[in-house]
Amino acid sequence: MDARVNHLLQTILDEIDTRHRAGERPVVIFDLDGTLYDNRHRTIRIVHALAAALPPEHDRDANILRTIVFSDLGYRLEDTLRPRGVSEEVINLAKARWFSRFFTDTACADDVPVRGAAPFVQRCFHRGATVVYLTGRDIPGMLVGTVRTLRDDGFPIGQPRVELVLKPTFEEDDTRFKRRMLDPMSELGTIVATFENEPGNCNLFHQRWPSSHAVLLDTQSAPGAPPLESGCVRVPDFSL
Repeated sequence: MDARVNHLLQTILDEIDTRHRAGERPVVIFDLDGTLYDNRHRTIRIVHALAAALPPEHDRDANILRTIVFSDLGYRLEDTLRPRGVSEEVINLAKARWFSRFFTDTACADDVPVRGAAPFVQRCFHRGATVVYLTGRDIPGMLVGTVRTLRDDGFPIGQPRVELVLKPTFEEDDTRFKRRMLDPMSELGTIVATFENEPGNCNLFHQRWPSSHAVLLDTQSAPGAPPLESGCVRVPDFSL
C-alpha cells in the first residue's frame, strides 16, 4: 500500500510540474478537516474540560471522560460516550459544549496535521500548482483560526496561487457549498487532483473532473456515506 500511495502522490507532483512547464495553470484542491488535519483533538479538549467542570455527583462520568483519547472517538460524540456508560445527562451536556466550542477560531489550535500533509502541499505549490483549501469551515467562526494554524503548521497561505475558500455562513450544507464551488474552481485552471475525506464529495469531484486524480483520505467520514466510485483512490496519509 505504501508503495502505491507513494507512486500516486509522485505522479500528481510530476503532472503538476509537466503542466506548469507547458504554460498551463495546474490546480490541486484540498479539504481541511479529516483530510489535511485531524480535528479529533478539538473534541478531546472539550471532553476533558467538561470532566474538570462536572459537579461531584457526576464523578463517575468525569472519570470516564478523562480516560478518553482521540483514537477512541467515533464520528458522533454520543457513539463514543454511550457505550462507555456515560449518563445521558452528561452526554447531552457534552454535545452542547461540543457544538458551541468545536466550530471556533480557538478550537483550530488543537488540530494536528495528517502525516506528510504540509510537506506534500508545499511540494505541490513549489512545483507550480495553485493550491486551494476548499473547506466546510465558515468565515464568521473559523477564518482567523484557520489562517493562523495553516501558517503555523507550514502550509502555504497568504501568497499568490493559494486560495482559502470557506463557507460564507455556518448554516450552509457542506456538500451543497462544495457543489456550488465547482464552477469557480474550474475557472482557476486545470484540476490535477482533489483530496477529500468524505466519499460523497470525492465522488462529486470525480464526476466533475474525471481526468483528475480524486483522492480519498481514509480517515473519518460521516455515517451513511455513499460507496466510493471506482475512479477514486484511497490513501491513509500524505507520506512520500
